[in-house]
Amino acid sequence: AHSVCVECKRHGTVCAMVAQGLACLGPVTQAGCGALCPAYHRGCYGCFGPMESPNTESLSAGWTRLGVTQPDLVRAFRGFNAYAEAFRKASEAHEG
Repeated sequence: AHSVCVECKRHGTVCAMVAQGLACLGPVTQAGCGALCPAYHRGCYGCFGPMESPNTESLSAGWTRLGVTQPDLVRAFRGFNAYAEAFRKASEAHEG
């Protein structure tokens, strides 16, 4: 039970958020995809849903520092697993 970030490290994939300043759901998403999106220089879309104890507040704060707008933050959490409790609550917390 770990995040997509662990898969990035295992595959030697450079962090999309740190190196490219991209919004990435990897830190709060359950691993299992092999870090496919970051391997292609894209942020994780959260396909495998939230990990067991995702810290969405911290991730949202980091995204805000990167310049991600509130509407874009809401849109990211409302992707593939929008109704997963952790992602739903995160998106609702940032609705304007």
